Amino acid sequence: MGDDPMTTEPLMEILAGWPGRWRYPELATALAGGHPLDGLGAAMRVLSGLADPVTAAGGIERLIAVGEFQLVDEVLTGEDASAGGEITPEGLRKLHEKLAEARRAARADIELRQATLAERARRAEVRPAPLPDLMELAQSRLADAQELLDGELEWIVAEEERVAEELTGRLSTAAASEAHRSAVQACIDAGEFPTARRLLEAGRVDMDSGGPSSVPRPPHWDSSLGTTLEEILLRYTPDSAQPQRSNHARFIDVGDSGQEVVEALRHLSAHMDEPNVGTFATVLGRMLGEDVRPLVATHDGGFQTTLLGLDDARLPGLQVTRRTGIPLWVAEADAPPPADLSRPLVWFVPAALRTEAHRPPGTAVLTAPDLLCLLARPPQGAQSGPASRRVNLLRAIVPQLIAPPTGLAGITDASLGIDLNSGASPRETLAWLLDLCGVAADAVVVDTLEYETGAHPLAAWVLLDRLLSEPPADRRLTPAELDAVRSNETRGLIRGRVTARLGAPERAVLGIAYTLHRDASFSAADVLTDVSLMGLDEEETDQAVQHLAPETVLPRLAGEALLREHPDGYATLGSGLGEVIAEGAENMAGRALRELVAQADDAEAAMMAMLAGQALVQVGHRSDNIVMGTQELLDALADEPDPDARARLLARIRENVARLSGGQYRRAFEELQRPPEECDLTDLVRKLGRRVEWQEGIEISLRGDGAGGAAVHAVRALLELALENLLVNAVQAMRKAEIPAERQEVSLSVRGTERDGPEDRPGPWNIVDIEDAGPGLTREDRARLLRGDTFSKHGSGGTGVREAREIVRRFGGAIEILPGSELLGGAHLRVWLPRTATDPARTRS
Repeated sequence: MGDDPMTTEPLMEILAGWPGRWRYPELATALAGGHPLDGLGAAMRVLSGLADPVTAAGGIERLIAVGEFQLVDEVLTGEDASAGGEITPEGLRKLHEKLAEARRAARADIELRQATLAERARRAEVRPAPLPDLMELAQSRLADAQELLDGELEWIVAEEERVAEELTGRLSTAAASEAHRSAVQACIDAGEFPTARRLLEAGRVDMDSGGPSSVPRPPHWDSSLGTTLEEILLRYTPDSAQPQRSNHARFIDVGDSGQEVVEALRHLSAHMDEPNVGTFATVLGRMLGEDVRPLVATHDGGFQTTLLGLDDARLPGLQVTRRTGIPLWVAEADAPPPADLSRPLVWFVPAALRTEAHRPPGTAVLTAPDLLCLLARPPQGAQSGPASRRVNLLRAIVPQLIAPPTGLAGITDASLGIDLNSGASPRETLAWLLDLCGVAADAVVVDTLEYETGAHPLAAWVLLDRLLSEPPADRRLTPAELDAVRSNETRGLIRGRVTARLGAPERAVLGIAYTLHRDASFSAADVLTDVSLMGLDEEETDQAVQHLAPETVLPRLAGEALLREHPDGYATLGSGLGEVIAEGAENMAGRALRELVAQADDAEAAMMAMLAGQALVQVGHRSDNIVMGTQELLDALADEPDPDARARLLARIRENVARLSGGQYRRAFEELQRPPEECDLTDLVRKLGRRVEWQEGIEISLRGDGAGGAAVHAVRALLELALENLLVNAVQAMRKAEIPAERQEVSLSVRGTERDGPEDRPGPWNIVDIEDAGPGLTREDRARLLRGDTFSKHGSGGTGVREAREIVRRFGGAIEILPGSELLGGAHLRVWLPRTATDPARTRS
């Protein structure tokens, strides 16, 4: 029967429509698989079900448990959903819920396995072939997705073995110390191949420093020393010859500096007031190597002062190790530090035992026994002194400051990150940081953390914050704990944090660098050439190239430690941080370039609007002067009896009226839109001075050093507008101050110089000095100008000094606000403009 296809096919049809098949999960699975099933095979599966009988609902639950989701889905939504009436409506509802929950669990399992395998592949420095959509596959039949991942694992393990063999071979021939070789081998054994490769390529890494192990921890407090602070302090006498129990001797023999702290503590416990708190804070700082008396303030039932001396070149830059110290709150256990006191802070409670007082976030509580433990004599041969006490004090307070919910934010500024290059090597600094947090780490973990973060402050902050948010119960970090936080989410957080402060040009250049130049150095010119490869159309590419400015962006990225300088230009990071940036580099570059194009469009629209506004102001101002002149001509016409003279006046009036046509707005707008050109600055200033002199009716003198033909590359109409604004502002200042008409004067001068200009920018320069006979600038006026505020609240003939400064900056210049005019006694503004290569004055020299 099993070999006869004529009997197999009818059998399959009968079994496939049999409602009772769901009580036999193996049979139902075989029937759904589409493979031929003979009588013997069917009988074996039925017998298997008879040996372990279940209901139809129980059979479907088993199918759910083994991941046959699509089969169960067809059952629960098909014609025989109730399995021939064996499953009640309530039973169907529960099966639907179990199916949905099983699918969620299967998806989470596949995602976790995928992420784990991707991380292993990354560390093995291989790129597996793309797999089909495992999420979709897992939602239909979990076993198929798991089978693909099992195959992936087998392939990656083989690659890991190959890489481990390669690195072990390199290590066998490397010239390295035994400590260095052990570190590399530990990384190879842990599967941290990129870290092992970095150690090999480094040639030699400092493995000989004592690090945290060089500073012994203080002893635990011995409660037999006393139950009250007064009783305890009686044991700390200056007479070292007084016999002590052997287990107390280490506590009592505190030396001269320790005895000074004990005496200050004795006075403080007897009477807590400002002088005693000040003395206590002073000797506490002296114990840590800082001899300064901090200020003391009394409020809210306690005393606020400063704890100094926790800074140390070996340690990372933390808020608790600031050179200026951190707040120290001295008060009893029932007087916690006020909420407005800056954190982190140390709350010293002069009590014998640690109380259960509420400890606000960002606060570390230090009791008298905690402090006395720091004074205890170290083991024979161990280091002693301020540096050791400083470390042990930090060991006491840092774990409290990073306790949930504060985390690393309790000791660091998340926006600045953790500086691992503060003095010691990043590797040693990491070891110190973990030690201060109360965590011990395998050497391979420390080396891997340094590699994966690239010692970048923000990357280190993200990874360590996730790693330390829930440290293991034994407070020891191994590669397993590090693996637990390695995920796409963590890598995305790091990538987002290190690029968050970058503008569109920086993100575009960074993305291009990590997309196209991971293995070779590159220059600013290469970046501009690469823009055409980033998926923009031709017009967008041209706009992006015009606004990218990689020659100024690349040094900024190197300053942010996201690129490194190279003899041939720049190069990407070889650390794990470089890999993280590279993962999202192409998308980041594309988005940033399109953002840059959009900004360019917006800037162009804004510029057109600004030009239109400037044209309106410029033409409006000149129109006012034309109207005034026309009014004067009309008055003269009314009083003129001579026909020939009247005809000449009428001709001038007609000429002025023609100048008021709408065409002047169009011409002004066109002039402002013209591209930059070589402008004769002396000629421009001379003509501008004459026009403003005629418009305003005041005397404007022009001085110079003979630098005729001084050339500036600029839009002539814009440069005129900027200088006209400054001239009109000077006139208005004199009129506002009611300077007599005969004393109203403005001086203009044009000269050249070869010396450095503003901000030490190299010359040569053209200089235009504008001085007036007004009241000059008050300190407040100068402050407003330096902040970029408008020069005058009383109106302006142009767009103000702020806008004039922006125009001059566009042409590479600057406006300097000098203290006053030695010539006329009023204000003195100096305009710096780059002298171009075609300047005749330069050519002659």
